Amino acid sequence: MQPSAFALWLDRAFAGFDGGILAALRACFLSPGGAVLTPLARLLALMGRDGVFLLLVGAALLCFRRTRRSGLAVLLGIALGFLVTNVLLKPLIFRPRPYAASALFRRWWLEAGAAAESDRSFPSGHATVAMTSAAAFFRSGSARRRWPVFFFPLAMALSRCYLVVHYPTDVLAGLLIGLGTGLLGAYLARRALRPRGNLTKE
Repeated sequence: MQPSAFALWLDRAFAGFDGGILAALRACFLSPGGAVLTPLARLLALMGRDGVFLLLVGAALLCFRRTRRSGLAVLLGIALGFLVTNVLLKPLIFRPRPYAASALFRRWWLEAGAAAESDRSFPSGHATVAMTSAAAFFRSGSARRRWPVFFFPLAMALSRCYLVVHYPTDVLAGLLIGLGTGLLGAYLARRALRPRGNLTKE
């Protein structure tokens, strides 16, 4: 399948943005710090694969009364994010992975571990599910001391570019989609678990 017109436009319009960030991450990969960053990126990739880990987190939260709303919000947000990113946008846009774009990127990808991925790059499913979970968890309860949850999706997004399986524009789109679906998931969870006596009180 050929890339869509939108995918080709992304490659042209954001070549400098994507290329600059990937070059910086390439320098990190080649530095002594790469010995720590590479296994960390692989671990994050495993945590985000198919959303299984975060689905389990959501299911665990759902089991306890105090965290039930957060668990439902996470699960609903992940479902919405999957529909938008994986079912709708990835097949429609069909942007090839960075490692398919050049010999340099492919060599970097192989050196980083050559994570097996589908051929569709935009938007990032890992970034979507990570941000969805963080936003849903943040919004579904008291916001106090919950800001650190957003470090997780940011780390996930950077790791996807570090492993050369996504362009920065892919993960940026995933983060924005995840923010929206996470907030929507939190809203739906709040409506679903609202006591019956409060249904008419807005």
